[in-house]
Amino acid sequence: MTVYNAKPELSDEVGRAVQVLAPATAFFVSNLASIVDVSQLSQGDDEQDFFVPVPANRLHEVSQRIADLEFEVQERFGVGISVLPIPMAT
Repeated sequence: MTVYNAKPELSDEVGRAVQVLAPATAFFVSNLASIVDVSQLSQGDDEQDFFVPVPANRLHEVSQRIADLEFEVQERFGVGISVLPIPMAT
């Protein structure tokens, strides 16, 4: 068996995920926890999209706070991560 000690070459996409998406997602989810119950997050169609149930009577307030957070992540990290609040009966 031959073992080579070489630095692996990462594709641009993998490098971006490690350097940008991981910290951006961590920042997003940690700040999202002050807005919604992150244990209720479910993954959306894309890797960086999520759904979360919210009480219908809080939908407007929660939607605005999430939009502000999404904007901050876009500005700070240059990536789009989004959460779609799903209104639930209270």
